[in-house]
Amino acid sequence: MNLVTLIMRWIHISGAIILIGSPVFIRLFLLPALAGEEPASRDAIIERINKPWRMFLGIVILLQIISGVYWLLVVINMAAEPPVYQVLLTVKLLAALALFFLLSVLAGRATAFASFRQAAKKWYAGCVLCGMIIVMCAGAMRLVPVKHSIKLAHGTVSLRDAAGNNP
Repeated sequence: MNLVTLIMRWIHISGAIILIGSPVFIRLFLLPALAGEEPASRDAIIERINKPWRMFLGIVILLQIISGVYWLLVVINMAAEPPVYQVLLTVKLLAALALFFLLSVLAGRATAFASFRQAAKKWYAGCVLCGMIIVMCAGAMRLVPVKHSIKLAHGTVSLRDAAGNNP
């Protein structure tokens, strides 16, 4: 087992949990709980949450990009993947980029994106949708019969040799 690949996988999955779980919590629980607050009070609470969240969000997104690029360059041989796998990966990547953008805009302070924050309920629902697309594509990709392998100095290690057959 390649330790670097395992660590990159853990980083990627952990980041996905955070980036998909946080908008679900915000949309389904936080925003409804704050709906009864006065606008000034609600905005102050959201800013107190967003201040540390912005930095953490940036780090998590950066780690997602690094671990995803590692997986694409080191583990997956895209030329050998079936077209359905490539399509699913493309949709997953586009949904992830949309999620990164929306989460960054919603946590940010740029006045150009104030309209996004004013309609936060709608855009967090979009984040939830992006997260669902990412999870569904990832799940479908695991079932596509492909053979991922890692080239090591002393041989090749297969990660999956058939649909759903994960060692």
